[in-house]
Amino acid sequence: MSEHTELIKALLDYIENYEQDFGNSDLKEFSIYLKDKVAIEKTSNRDSSFDKNNYQNYKSYAEVEFSTLLTNLNRFAKHYMKKAFADMDIKTIDEFGFLASLLRQKSLTKNELINQHLLETSSGSEILKRLIKNGLVKEIPDKNDKRAKRVLLTDKGTATIFGSFDEMHKISEIIIGNLTEEELKQALGIFNKLTYFHQHIHESDRNSNLNEIHKKYIDKKND
Repeated sequence: MSEHTELIKALLDYIENYEQDFGNSDLKEFSIYLKDKVAIEKTSNRDSSFDKNNYQNYKSYAEVEFSTLLTNLNRFAKHYMKKAFADMDIKTIDEFGFLASLLRQKSLTKNELINQHLLETSSGSEILKRLIKNGLVKEIPDKNDKRAKRVLLTDKGTATIFGSFDEMHKISEIIIGNLTEEELKQALGIFNKLTYFHQHIHESDRNSNLNEIHKKYIDKKND
């Protein structure tokens, strides 16, 4: 039996069950029914405890599949961004983020800017060096701390960030893909919840090792 034949047979079973339960042939209502039914079955068939020897069936673990999908989405996004940055003076999403932050906040110390973007000091400093070298950002002494430097946009940097907005908006629309408005709202709620969770770890336990983080935030959640 071909894969297409099996798919049609499975779909006919769902249609038969739907008609028995709801007694109508509304396509939109059936699509909602099918989505919920498959999601419930998929969840109920997942293994509850992780077994590393079951690596061939990694998708049976929701947490593993989620992490894999999230990583892949990030790679897709980077692919689109590479296309957008091809003809710009900025070449990475971190450079774009630095310029966007300085556009909103006028000037920041180097450490403030780097910390806002959750980067290591060495990585953030290299980004700033490139932006300064390319004439997009300039540094000035901090009036309140003689040891610190503040950074702000140059005229060229301001023109560059404004010139990138249209392309970045195209990327945003491509990334959300075929999500409906309601699905997008749900996704934003989920990602904001996750961001708050990880932001707290970053602020409170950034230097803790992985086992300490797991014990404090995950084991506690499962108790």
